[in-house]
Amino acid sequence: MKVFEANISYQVMDCLNEKIRFITHFETANTAIADSFGIKNFFGSQDEYVHFKITVAVYEHKVSEPDRSEYGDFQTNLNLAKSVASLLVDNKKIDPHIVIEPTCGKGNFIVAALSRFKRLNRVIGVEIYKPYCWETKFNIIDFYISNPTEAKPVIEIFHCNVFDFDFSSFAENEMLVLGNPPWVTNAKLGCLESNNLPPKSNFKKHNGFDAMTGKGNFDIGEYITMMMLDAFQNSNGHIAFLVKNSVIKNIVFDQYRRKYRISHIEKLTIDSKKEFDVSVDAALLYCTINATPEYTCNEFDFYNPEKPVRQFGWVNDKFVSNADFYYRSQDIDGVCPFEWRQGIKHDLASIMELERINGHFIIDAHRYL
Repeated sequence: MKVFEANISYQVMDCLNEKIRFITHFETANTAIADSFGIKNFFGSQDEYVHFKITVAVYEHKVSEPDRSEYGDFQTNLNLAKSVASLLVDNKKIDPHIVIEPTCGKGNFIVAALSRFKRLNRVIGVEIYKPYCWETKFNIIDFYISNPTEAKPVIEIFHCNVFDFDFSSFAENEMLVLGNPPWVTNAKLGCLESNNLPPKSNFKKHNGFDAMTGKGNFDIGEYITMMMLDAFQNSNGHIAFLVKNSVIKNIVFDQYRRKYRISHIEKLTIDSKKEFDVSVDAALLYCTINATPEYTCNEFDFYNPEKPVRQFGWVNDKFVSNADFYYRSQDIDGVCPFEWRQGIKHDLASIMELERINGHFIIDAHRYL
């Protein structure tokens, strides 16, 4: 069934109903839930609390869930989230004190973190879509019902726009920033009239022409990743994000100029069709923060992380797709006198698209009068 448009299992509903059945005020109920499951401020108001009690009492509240894939909202399935957490524990030997997820969705990464990280004392989740905040809380309770002996760190789920949230206030050592930010561009969200957009700014410092044309478009996942690097690069810890391959390439490319305090940058390629049923090239971006800056990225297969695929990034002031191949042939590397800016044909389509008439290529002037 659904409560607040969020899925809730009957097991969770019965458990909560039992704990709060005789409690009349939401703050008292919040204390009881925090004591049992670690989740702070479960209900935001007395009205929410009353609505919840009425809903679970009648056992019906059917609301269809909207399709949010157009917003780049591809929820990480629990098995993949657990695989990411296991890779971080087994392959990277990571066991953080605090986990921060800037776009927590339905909470599968948080549940995976609770199941695999044994030294956790705090979990922070941020999500703009209110039904997902509730579903995250319900899924956490479901996890603890099935695993009652697991440790219960302090858990806070914030209903907030990621671009307005002060992440730096949670910076500390032994941290892990974990998650799956949206796989969508700012231009796409703008077309959808979404409010979940970063403030207007030329954050990549493009010149005027580039900022107004193709280079002015950027991936929201890339922006959020850079937000996390800005907020936490001076705190000991790690970042692990599922993002599009293009985002990882751009992060490594911009690293030469920005010199973020990150090292051990890795790209672990996933099968997006299998995991998300989408035809998008994507991977797990992993790096260590608060370290001497590095400018290359080692690529692996997520499902076989012991075997390296290639290394790409900056070599001798050149951005190369395969460092090993480049080292072998760098002696013949020259300089091209011309640079063709990607996207310019699209930007100037009205004067660069020609039609063949009587054996000659000409501009169809009537289209532009």
